Amino acid sequence: MRVVVWLVAMAALLSLPAAGAEPIGIITELHLKNGQVEVKPAAGGDWQAVKPLFAISAGDQVRATGAGRAVLVFVSSQHNMVVTQGNSPYVATAPPQPGLGERVKAALSFLQSTPREPRRKALVVRSSPELTPVVLVAPRESDVAADSISLEWIGPASARHTVRIVSAGGRVLWEKTNVAAGPLAVAPADVRLAPGRYRWELESPEHGIQGAAFDVATAEAATGVRAAVAAVELARYPAATGALLKAAGLMRERFFADARRELLRGVAANPEEPTLHLLLGDVYERIGLDNLAAAEYDQAETLSVRR
Repeated sequence: MRVVVWLVAMAALLSLPAAGAEPIGIITELHLKNGQVEVKPAAGGDWQAVKPLFAISAGDQVRATGAGRAVLVFVSSQHNMVVTQGNSPYVATAPPQPGLGERVKAALSFLQSTPREPRRKALVVRSSPELTPVVLVAPRESDVAADSISLEWIGPASARHTVRIVSAGGRVLWEKTNVAAGPLAVAPADVRLAPGRYRWELESPEHGIQGAAFDVATAEAATGVRAAVAAVELARYPAATGALLKAAGLMRERFFADARRELLRGVAANPEEPTLHLLLGDVYERIGLDNLAAAEYDQAETLSVRR
């Protein structure tokens, strides 16, 4: 219930600007270890704790105490502001900077306006990452570029599997035997996949056959998302913010497998950043891995409390 209530609050923050004010920015990083970050709305009200992806309107005051720190990215410019105890309280005002490129703006729009639907499914006991011993993680219900397909699953380290890619009509297009768990890159020279729907399968004597569907994107779509990622890199945002925006741009175009990898790299570099865990939970929920989603939401909630 705690997770559901918190997600309802996050959906409200992202989709309903306070008192009709249009948000001018989003909190993309939140550091609360040995500190605190709070906001006081321009429309009135008391100071309140900031949560991940909090929408900031013009005139809102943001303050950090102790070692607390927040990164505010503005929606309509390339500018970002790091709020610390030293410059608190910071009164949010959109800076007169050159406009963002359309691709970065689209990623910010995704973060700002995509509602996080509350999870209504009962949470299961997390004795393992999922209920089954082997879980196909990526790609599943995701677009991928034909030249960068990587198959990932969770399973016993000692298990060996046969891995195959199957066409929509059921024809085996590529197969590899005696494979251990771990990322398995499919070289373009081994199989050429045209844009369309496919299924990859994992088979072992112990666990039978499991499968997940994915879509190979057109070359134009793959080029577009790579350009979106490059645009974020050129903007030189702080590391966690850059990972968040790259993932958002990929998610917007349904490249969930690539978005997951960006977020995992971000989490590895910034394990205590709640916004990364929040968006990673969103990815897992969109591709049907509810246990992994719940674990990331729990982690985001835990990291959003002053420690």
